Amino acid sequence: MASKHGSSISALLPLEGGAKDLVPLGADARAVKRDLLKRWLVRVALIASGVAWVSDLIYKYVNDISFINREQCILYRALPPFGFVIFEYLFETMVIVFLGIFLAVLLGRWFLRFRRFYPRNPVTAFLCGSVIPVCACAAIPLLSSMKGKMKFSTTMAFVLAAPLLSPYIIVLSFSVLGFAYGMLRIACSFVLVMTSAFLVGMISRRDMRLNFEGLGGGGCSQICGVRNADVYLETYRMFKTMVPFLFIAAALGVLLEILGPRTFLLTGGGGEGVAGVLTWILVGIPLYFCNGAEVLFLRPLVSHGFPLGTAVAFSLTSTVICTTSVAMLLRSVGFRLTLILTASVVSISLTLALLLNSIT
Repeated sequence: MASKHGSSISALLPLEGGAKDLVPLGADARAVKRDLLKRWLVRVALIASGVAWVSDLIYKYVNDISFINREQCILYRALPPFGFVIFEYLFETMVIVFLGIFLAVLLGRWFLRFRRFYPRNPVTAFLCGSVIPVCACAAIPLLSSMKGKMKFSTTMAFVLAAPLLSPYIIVLSFSVLGFAYGMLRIACSFVLVMTSAFLVGMISRRDMRLNFEGLGGGGCSQICGVRNADVYLETYRMFKTMVPFLFIAAALGVLLEILGPRTFLLTGGGGEGVAGVLTWILVGIPLYFCNGAEVLFLRPLVSHGFPLGTAVAFSLTSTVICTTSVAMLLRSVGFRLTLILTASVVSISLTLALLLNSIT
């Protein structure tokens, strides 16, 4: 008994020096209480976020509310316009990111358990990412869970493909915008993901030796300890590191909303020529689109003759990256690779759009 429990019993006994030697025990007890509180807060937040997210999806689906006619939303009528914009860019984004981080932690454990099912190259990563219905904000936290398990180019292919395609988005694309748009979106998504992943992977030259502390932990010991870490505490820690960036991204999104890009979009301005296509591509980057919302937004424009290539390019840039995801990428892979990835997405989308507009 002594050999089996000796270390734990000695930890409870005071050492020489009196009560001050009991301070570590008290500190441990306080830490345990804090962890219990954090677990409870995360559980409550997960339930509330899940209910809010599902309710929002059902409400929008039943009432046919999207980015185009969001003025019909009950919250839009109840809140002042500025308050609704803050709610849309901050609260909704926080809910999605929080749920996405929790999913990332769970998937990280799944990856640790079933290593033989890891995508082995960018192509299989694209296929795996295309069946997961998450947006860019929820996909980027997966970077930390995948650290050290796949090549960086394969990981980036997975993260880029996840917000671009999902079974729901594919069905919505074909049913709302037609067969041509649906096929072109799938093909262009594949070209964008493969090219960007290859380019970023080639330039990094160090694969996973990057700064993932912002999303997955501070150092190898924390990453390697994910297998035994508490899933709720890991979610709490990861989300805490993202909060400042969420506020920065929300502030930028509100600012862009006030400046009026939505008014420009709803008028169907531009869309042709290099300048018109590039304008739509750049405007699409900061916008908050996910789960096929951009498909519904494009419906009235495409039906009035909006160039198909520009529509596909806008779909790519408005989903694969946004203001929030750029802020998260800055934290996870650094400024250099974030800039390269963003430039790659813009240039490839522009090239594809000009090519499609010339032949359709």
